Amino acid sequence: MAHPSAYQVIFTFGKHKGSSLGYIADTNSNYLRWLKGSELPELWRIAADRTLEGETVEDLNLPRTRMKRGNGGQSGSQAAGLVIKDKKTAAVRFPYDEEILNRIKVEIDGRQWNDEAKCWEFPIVHLPKVVNIFGGIDKLKVTETVKKAYRKELKRRSDLDEIRVRLESDLEIATQIPLYPFQRVGVEFVERAGGRAMVADAMGLGKTAQAIGFALKTQSKTLIVCPKSVTLQWAEEIKKFTGKNSTIWTTQKVEGHGNNQFHIINYDAVRKQLKKLLEVNWDLLVCDEATNLKNRRTLRAKSVLGSWKERRKFPGIKTKYVLFLTGTPILNRPIEAYYLLSFLDPQRFNSFYHFVGRYGGWKFEEPKNLEELHDRTKDVVIRRLKKQVLPELPDKQRNDLYIQLDTDERKEYDEILEELFRTWHFNGKATVSTMPKIQGFLSGKKIERAKEIVDEFLGADRAILIFSVYIKPLKELKAHYGDQAELLYGDTTAKERRAIVQRLVDGKSKVGLIGLHAGGMGLDGLQHVIDTVLFLNMDWVPGIHEQAEDRTHRIGQKEKVQIFYLICNDTIDEDMRALLDEKQKVIDTVADGKLVSSVRSRSTFKEFVQRLSAKHGDLFGA
Repeated sequence: MAHPSAYQVIFTFGKHKGSSLGYIADTNSNYLRWLKGSELPELWRIAADRTLEGETVEDLNLPRTRMKRGNGGQSGSQAAGLVIKDKKTAAVRFPYDEEILNRIKVEIDGRQWNDEAKCWEFPIVHLPKVVNIFGGIDKLKVTETVKKAYRKELKRRSDLDEIRVRLESDLEIATQIPLYPFQRVGVEFVERAGGRAMVADAMGLGKTAQAIGFALKTQSKTLIVCPKSVTLQWAEEIKKFTGKNSTIWTTQKVEGHGNNQFHIINYDAVRKQLKKLLEVNWDLLVCDEATNLKNRRTLRAKSVLGSWKERRKFPGIKTKYVLFLTGTPILNRPIEAYYLLSFLDPQRFNSFYHFVGRYGGWKFEEPKNLEELHDRTKDVVIRRLKKQVLPELPDKQRNDLYIQLDTDERKEYDEILEELFRTWHFNGKATVSTMPKIQGFLSGKKIERAKEIVDEFLGADRAILIFSVYIKPLKELKAHYGDQAELLYGDTTAKERRAIVQRLVDGKSKVGLIGLHAGGMGLDGLQHVIDTVLFLNMDWVPGIHEQAEDRTHRIGQKEKVQIFYLICNDTIDEDMRALLDEKQKVIDTVADGKLVSSVRSRSTFKEFVQRLSAKHGDLFGA
């Protein structure tokens, strides 16, 4: 995105004569790339280079914008005029200027032409952006009311920017257990953002506590929508921080008093209980793991967020305050962010077609203008990483442990691999559904090594978590270790989950055998007693592994967390591990507070197949 000063420098020659450098960068950046390497005056070449890099051109003394000054609302027939129409709407009238007209249409979400008044109306939250398009408040005819509204909006954004990077807050929140300083900062940010925000802190930083803190601060009747596996954990956290009981809604009944401040329901139960939920006057809606709602076409998203096309059936849950919580907010397409953002702030994000036209990501279009999108989302999103707010939190270290197949095992593996290739060739394509046999075979060859590791830990009276995509090896380990081990997977009820976690926390059991997809969340407390995680096998999504790792790498951990991946040497394990490691490094790079990744997301499985093709020849040609 071009620096604001680039929009004030007017090009004085060629086909873009009369346009600003910023506008050329938006509409024909290739021309600036050509200009940078041309033989035109050096000053313009420097300006082109800086504009492409998003740097200022203020100091180059190039020709400036032709907009006349407004003299603070005094005379000047050619000056643009800006007025406040009501609490939510402003309007601007200006002499015809093609570039400014196009920028208003492209950059200002929710703008609308008022043919009767001959002016452009727009949400007042865009006041600073509109003023910037015209080169500053001094270039506009304005009243003191406009100046006051402009300064107020600038201060609001400045306050949010200042709060976002703080590590301490003086905000008083009456929780029974004091919040960490950075958690109070999170509550203050949400409060300053008007109570509608996304808390996207890294996993393990206590987003639940921040949501409870905000609910107490505002004395809000609160509906918490969360995955089914963590409903009881939410109830326990609320009891711990507030001393209050919660009401839990299931698909068939409501357990608890209707007058309770906190009500908890899982995503899939919302649709079943929607009619009753809509009868309650909620103040605050909290959506845990909010990326469950990124696809608004799903029934769960329609039930919570509403649907414009089916608004009678799905009006959405209306509340004054909204909190979206997610530890993995890095989305692959801007369209995924739009549905969440428009629900949080319908003034700032109120046009789907404008949004996807400006930022791409729809119908396979590449994302674009992401720096600008990041700037826009700063008003409603706060994201902190562990290294920023908990420098004392011990590091975690990933280690690969290799297992050598013997001659007979290698022969059997090769036969299964050849069978896999033949299946792909017969089907004409490779699919994830064909992978369990070979992955299950390799998982079985890791059991004995896993037992050796567990025995070492038990001998030292230490605990360990073991994750697996497949349940069979976990059941085998459970049968071997009996009461020393706890098994948790998809069929485990929420009540059993909490009992299992408690036995591990109390030290009654030392081995946690966890299904990877079932145990990636909702296991808080283990960090106090466990600092080692072992993976028997791997999923195709690196974020799932990170969630599992962070069951131990979170607030309360005092030791360095050790992560071990069991890898069968010279097998597909090595290819999967290498790919996951590469993608994790990309995630670590882009997860710097931005909502949408600039890195094009590719299927891990497709890349895996490409690697196998390169290693074994054309898999489909055999």
